Amino acid sequence: MSKSIKPFPLRQSDDGKWEVEMRAGKWVKCETKEDAKILSNASKIRAQLDETMCPNETLATKFEKTAEKLEQYKMCADARYFRAMAKSARE
Repeated sequence: MSKSIKPFPLRQSDDGKWEVEMRAGKWVKCETKEDAKILSNASKIRAQLDETMCPNETLATKFEKTAEKLEQYKMCADARYFRAMAKSARE
């Protein structure tokens, strides 16, 4: 993954749920720590497409997994972007 792009911040709330700061001041509460990690790394995965010069099924799979989590947490516009990037990574 890209070293210059940092993952979105994670934190554990008082009720034990994991949260990701997807946008400045907007924390998304996740069902699991794994979900939080996937959302947190979305920016790094997005940057990988810029670094890849040829079709890459592994990267496409990461984009799709991220899109699924974005949809699960009602971030549909971002999910559509990641689905389009998965398609682009396969071309």
